[in-house]
Amino acid sequence: MPILLTRIDDRLIHGQVVVGWAQALKSNHIVVIDDDIAGNEMQKFLFRMATPTDIKLSILTIKEAAEIIKKRGFDEDYTILLLKSPENAYKLIKAGGKLSSINIGGMHFGEGKIQLFDAVFVDEKDIEYIELLNKEGVALEVRMVPTDQKKDVIKVIDEKIKKKENK
Repeated sequence: MPILLTRIDDRLIHGQVVVGWAQALKSNHIVVIDDDIAGNEMQKFLFRMATPTDIKLSILTIKEAAEIIKKRGFDEDYTILLLKSPENAYKLIKAGGKLSSINIGGMHFGEGKIQLFDAVFVDEKDIEYIELLNKEGVALEVRMVPTDQKKDVIKVIDEKIKKKENK
């Protein structure tokens, strides 16, 4: 089975992912892709505690995940890939982890960020990487849970950001 969902969500594993997405998609494997977390035993322990026992959890570096994707190593499972940022998603693709679509979930407010959707705040760097992902041919959507209507992040960036720049 191919990868069911690739999601950018800075919280990574939480209720929307475990209850909303994993149950709806009947996922049996969640993969957290993050270089920092992969090297942090305490964070890995916390993510294991947050993952239901009937779901396999892998915590990988970007390079490790790209290699597994290239070799179709997730095909035996019903897999959800989780990344913290558009930058990490782009790095995964550039490392050889081919992705056709990405769901954008929570990207929380921070200094210098503007709101695109209810729980999606971006800064210039995020926008740059979202646009790079789009240029790579990745379909991008915003949905918090599977029952939400898909929203076009590129269209909203063009409307909110580009219009403001042209004024």
